[in-house]
Amino acid sequence: MFHGTGGKRRSWPISERYSLDMDEKAGSPSVLRGKTIAVYFRSSPMAYRALPTVLLVLCAATLLTMLYVSQSRDAVILVQPGPVDVQDELRSTNQCLTLVTHSWKDSVPYGLPGLLINPSNGSDVLRGSTTDIVNRIYNNMCPGHQTLPNVQFTFPDILLIVDFNHPAHYNIISYLELLYRRYFPNILYCGLEPETLKKQIVAEKLGFPIYYLHALKDNWQTKYECIQHAMKMCDSFTGYLLIGDDTLINMTNFERTPKTKAMVGDEFVRTREQMNTTQFKYSWEWWGAEGGRSAMLGVLNELAFKVNRNNDHLAQEFLRNYYSFVNHSTIFHFMAIDFLYVPKRLSSIFLYMTSLFLKYKTNVEVAIPFFVCGLEHPEDVHFVKMISLWAKDRDNSQTRFDKDLVYLHPFKYYAHFKNAPQGKDFMCQNYLRIFTVIPAAVYISSSQQVVNKIHFDGAQAANNNLSNPVRVLVYKVRYFNGNLFLGNHTDPVKTVKALGKDRVLVVKDFTRRVVNTT
Repeated sequence: MFHGTGGKRRSWPISERYSLDMDEKAGSPSVLRGKTIAVYFRSSPMAYRALPTVLLVLCAATLLTMLYVSQSRDAVILVQPGPVDVQDELRSTNQCLTLVTHSWKDSVPYGLPGLLINPSNGSDVLRGSTTDIVNRIYNNMCPGHQTLPNVQFTFPDILLIVDFNHPAHYNIISYLELLYRRYFPNILYCGLEPETLKKQIVAEKLGFPIYYLHALKDNWQTKYECIQHAMKMCDSFTGYLLIGDDTLINMTNFERTPKTKAMVGDEFVRTREQMNTTQFKYSWEWWGAEGGRSAMLGVLNELAFKVNRNNDHLAQEFLRNYYSFVNHSTIFHFMAIDFLYVPKRLSSIFLYMTSLFLKYKTNVEVAIPFFVCGLEHPEDVHFVKMISLWAKDRDNSQTRFDKDLVYLHPFKYYAHFKNAPQGKDFMCQNYLRIFTVIPAAVYISSSQQVVNKIHFDGAQAANNNLSNPVRVLVYKVRYFNGNLFLGNHTDPVKTVKALGKDRVLVVKDFTRRVVNTT
């Protein structure tokens, strides 16, 4: 407004126009096509004297508007790349980081994996071999149950990474050790508040080194940074598996998965849940929040910028794969990420993309589906069978742990194990015997016919119904989900099904291919 001659109020007809257009062919996000500011002055000396002040106000208003838009949860905006180039960032990480032991007295640095070691020398502190430690935890959590037999480490080349949504959950580390340490000799725990973890290590009397990463300053929404930091270490791992602290893995089926491919749950391809950038209201609650729509548009726009301005080959290949898979320039998929496997051979593109995701604080539930869509299909991606439980279905999670799943979410320590007899029995009698090697002798007929009743109690057999019995030694027996698998660990084609509480078994189609005769 301007008060001209005679004290009358005169309006400044100022118009500012932003046009946001979508280049469908290039698949680029909405970009700023034009900006026109028209200021009309009446020819008066006072107007010209006020011109510098008006222009200054306009500049300030424009800057404030741009700042507001860039912070907006709903705006379709142009996000210019920042001063730090992702490729420069990657080049600086080519020199890997050596493993450190974090000082117990000092603060744990952010983003640097290292060991935390309990300084206590108490006699009751859990120390010793992995087998000893796991057995002591098992005897404490599953009192009265049969001792766990020894097993071979199944995945020594894979780093298991467990992310914690909240530091209060550090009190289940002993439980996680019981579930997974026998199969993964290398486990990295990732979360906030290392001082809380130190207190828990002392309280639980954990004397073995805890491999820990101080991360997740943006909470669970950026959990991909747990893998990102782990990939920068000097190690010989061939892959990285990220799970939540309440994810339950089916070891039998995970063993069969292709470890050279990235893996996520098949809910992604079954439901195809998605959002469109041209709309604002969705059932996915995080789309309008920080890390949702505006963040993904920022990531997509920066990729397009790098292709057009910098001829960035990584960005170019990623976008080509992405639009080949999605086939739409305004669609983003989303899904809960409680299981993510990334092979080391894809570490370059993973580090490249997660650097962008972290820059815009992109929510993992839309970031990882975006990453998966940008890989080469099907060569680089494998979707694993999973189930995610909600509402009342969570009350008895153990009943939904089907034999064909790779993972189930959630299986809570307090809700489904410590305070639930059925869940505890499932864990102590069933789940914890997956991949268990049990030396056993059974009796079959010389004609290789179906075996009649066999008591499985320390290799004692009831063979009175067999003709010409022949004693054979089963060299590998694995107990899983109420079944015993006989054979080598990659081909459990013969099963022994439990019948009743006295553990009377029936062997079906049992051939010399899976036994050694004595």
